[in-house]
Amino acid sequence: MPLPYTGPMERIADKLVVLSCCVAPLALVGVNPQSVGMLLVALSCAFLAEVLPPRAAGALAVTYFPVALALPAGVVFAALPAYELARRAPALLVPAALVPLAAGWSGALSPVVVVAALFACAASAALARRTDRTVADRVANRTRADELRERELALEARNRDLLDARDYEVRLATLSERARIAREIHDNVGHLLTRAVVQAEAYRVAHAGDPVEKDLAAVAGTVREALDEVRASVHDLRDDASDLAVQLRDEVGRACAGTRLSADVRAEASDAPAAVTSCLLAVAREAVSNVLRHSDARRVRVELVEHPGLWRLTVEDDGAAAGRPDGKAAREGSGMGLASMDERVRALGGTFRAGPGARGGWTVFASVPRCGEGARTSGGRSA
Repeated sequence: MPLPYTGPMERIADKLVVLSCCVAPLALVGVNPQSVGMLLVALSCAFLAEVLPPRAAGALAVTYFPVALALPAGVVFAALPAYELARRAPALLVPAALVPLAAGWSGALSPVVVVAALFACAASAALARRTDRTVADRVANRTRADELRERELALEARNRDLLDARDYEVRLATLSERARIAREIHDNVGHLLTRAVVQAEAYRVAHAGDPVEKDLAAVAGTVREALDEVRASVHDLRDDASDLAVQLRDEVGRACAGTRLSADVRAEASDAPAAVTSCLLAVAREAVSNVLRHSDARRVRVELVEHPGLWRLTVEDDGAAAGRPDGKAAREGSGMGLASMDERVRALGGTFRAGPGARGGWTVFASVPRCGEGARTSGGRSA
């Protein structure tokens, strides 16, 4: 948390110190109405400078010295306006020092009072310059600290992005390997077990009525049970390999690679049935492809959110919506890409819309309900 700006308080403390330095020459001059009046004027010049604009404060300090030349008692308190003069117009300090000397030359003040007043003015100017340098250094240090903190936060954000990218690549590689293993089991072990079941059944039929028929039936049943286990394992591997968020990022990234289009993907979904995953990936792929083919967009935003009752996919671009061929085709009923997306989504009981966005550009919206999806997808499984 940044410290409060303490410059005014430090200057007020300096002016109180300067005022104490004026006590000695005041004791030599004596307290009289003229000295009291000039004390009030000097205090007004000193403390009004904290609330006045810089030029007004400097003009007020300069005005004090002609008054002090007319009323020599004001020389005693010249150190107070000299403080502001050192801050606003240091070049005028030397002419201002001539005022006490003139008062001493005319005999209005004793040489001791003049020397004490000049010493107080010099101390006041030194305090003013020191305080200004201290405050300026503090501000500069605070600025540097803020810049370093900003860089630190930027590096932390960059590090998080790199870690997320690494985790994404690892997850994508893991899913790809699981999908490969599922394909290998399906294509090799599954087919071998299926052939073994067919052969066992053939031998059983060929030896019908023989004592070995029961043994062959048991072998066929065991192999069939193993085939069911292999099928279950393949489907489990395929389900594990279908991380919807990872696949969506990969799909959009590959579609935009090497093009003018910059993609911003926000995916908050993980596990989804294979049919839902295939549908939403196809919608996203076709929507991004339409952006590249039919619009002048530079950015596309893809958002996937998993709600308790549905999956929601939104694809928005910043191109001009008017006159887009895909939009025109959709209105005329001849847009094959949009029609295909609509059919895919409605086949799963979902909702599909495409049209100009509320903030410009083009928006594709698809939602697929969760209820009953598992039953629809599980019934069609096969090895």
